[in-house]
Amino acid sequence: MLICEETGWWATAVRRFADDLPLSLLETGSLSACIDLESNCDVLFLIVEVRRSMLDELIPWTLQVRQRWKQAPWVAVTTREMRRSEWFLREAGAAHVLFSPRQIGEAICMLRRHLYAIRYRARSRVEQAFDSFFSDS
Repeated sequence: MLICEETGWWATAVRRFADDLPLSLLETGSLSACIDLESNCDVLFLIVEVRRSMLDELIPWTLQVRQRWKQAPWVAVTTREMRRSEWFLREAGAAHVLFSPRQIGEAICMLRRHLYAIRYRARSRVEQAFDSFFSDS
């Protein structure tokens, strides 16, 4: 899981509610730092702290995230003062929008469902054949 924030509030909340999940937690301080992560970094879920000053760069960032981590949903986290921007954040691609660290449980529930869907998704015949080929050796 990748958390992009400046405050540290959200990472603390995630650690409190998701300590039982077998995930590594990466933290960055800006949108560009998220994109600049090493190419071998596999991100399954993103939590992004959004401030009013970064709304202009959010759409290009979303396009880059979609290219890099196609299956990774992202959750926008922000302050209550940004409630009027919720529609914009959802249109930009946010799977959910939170306005308080106390709401982080909602994002963790989404993360659990996402991990379950990835782990137990239907596999194609090619994937099944590939897996059985390598498991027999």
